[in-house]
Amino acid sequence: EAGAELARVFRRNQVDILVHLAFISHPVHDTEYAHELQVIGTLHLLNAASAARLGKVVLLGDSKSYGARPDNPNFLDEQQPLRGVPHSPLVADLVEVEQQFERFATRHPDTVCTVLRMGNILSHEVDGFIPRLLRSALVPTVLGYDPLMQFLHHEDAFQAIRLAVEGDFPGAFNITSDGLLALSTAIRLGGRLTLPLPYCLWQRAGSVMWAFQTLEVPPSLVDYLRFQFVADGQRAQQLMGFRPTMNSKQTLADFYRSSGPAAEASWATTG
Repeated sequence: EAGAELARVFRRNQVDILVHLAFISHPVHDTEYAHELQVIGTLHLLNAASAARLGKVVLLGDSKSYGARPDNPNFLDEQQPLRGVPHSPLVADLVEVEQQFERFATRHPDTVCTVLRMGNILSHEVDGFIPRLLRSALVPTVLGYDPLMQFLHHEDAFQAIRLAVEGDFPGAFNITSDGLLALSTAIRLGGRLTLPLPYCLWQRAGSVMWAFQTLEVPPSLVDYLRFQFVADGQRAQQLMGFRPTMNSKQTLADFYRSSGPAAEASWATTG
């Protein structure tokens, strides 16, 4: 069994701290593979951590797990439920992984269990549906909606992981940058153009285009372009001592500089 083999690897190498980063950051068509990797893979990993009696497990979470919903508070703290969004296998897997991890933490009080719920990480080295959109010369949006967003520099994400490894901080922590930007502002700052599409068009035409693999953003994620899901990062700053080195605007500027020229309609493919 995979979990037993992992446990042997942990014992043989005297592993005491595990950082779980094996997640898919962008939507894929093969949802069964994604589920196997993220949910079943996490189950095996946690079984191995239990068998090897690891001292600490750090899980890379995602603020998208809160869901983008019209009744979200202005800032989502760690006590908010993880509601996700309807019909998105990607987000459902993220939520299920956190639920697994919470059960693991309850059963293993001697293991320090930390969840880092990352904001939107922007980097030319990090994939994801929002970075993919912002790399495009023409960015599709939802007509009549302009949510506030926060962007996290990848170096700040690494800083949070380092803090969690070096210190003991059980529980969940939102890892965010300072400052917010409207989606339209974020697009404009990169010299991109917007393509506002009615929500019904996203749902109807988008479903067909996604099914035929001619659209990189599935309609199930379109709510993240409609409603805000802004995480409150005070807990990480107060308890972990996390201090982002770049705010959202600086992160966005660095992302545009490092990403090079805008791609031509990279959100849609013709293959």
